[in-house]
Amino acid sequence: MIDMDRRSFVAGVTLALVALAGCLDDDGDGDSEGDDDSDTSEDDTLEVTTVDAPGSDAGTVTIPDDGQVQLVNCVRTTCPTSRGMLPRVGEARDRLAETYDVGLDGDVHVLTVIDESSGGSQSADELADWWAEQDGDWTVGVDDEGAVFDRYDVDGTPTTFAVDGAGEVHWRDEQGTTPNNLISGVETALEASDG
Repeated sequence: MIDMDRRSFVAGVTLALVALAGCLDDDGDGDSEGDDDSDTSEDDTLEVTTVDAPGSDAGTVTIPDDGQVQLVNCVRTTCPTSRGMLPRVGEARDRLAETYDVGLDGDVHVLTVIDESSGGSQSADELADWWAEQDGDWTVGVDDEGAVFDRYDVDGTPTTFAVDGAGEVHWRDEQGTTPNNLISGVETALEASDG
């Protein structure tokens, strides 16, 4: 009986590790520090291709975007932790919209960026369907070549950060957090931008 319990435990841990494999980069760096000294100049903006999906239009957005604070939520579609974070991002976005101008041209823009550089890529229609299944209702884009993940040192997903229009990151979370913390991160970036 003890051997059976041990086998069940090992099998459960193995399944959990396999599920999380979609959340980690291949380099095995494992650095999960919350500090980020990523900074960009105006010439170093990154262009993200956006998907025609609920709350999102096909086109492009830039990170950073001058005059705007962006809450950037980096995910992988194969990562269950990323999917679990999306409802919290949505709640934070809805609550931020009660106080701030939130949207593509607003003071605050909430953007989920999907990493397509590791693993198989999906068509725009497949991503739109995936987004609808997640109840996403804000801008969703694709980091085709991993430029956003590289620039902002995203080693695992979900990673979420608040970046101002100059590209300075004022808040960062690398494990998943609450809507309250997401809102606080955006407000920290807004205060720094006003100061």
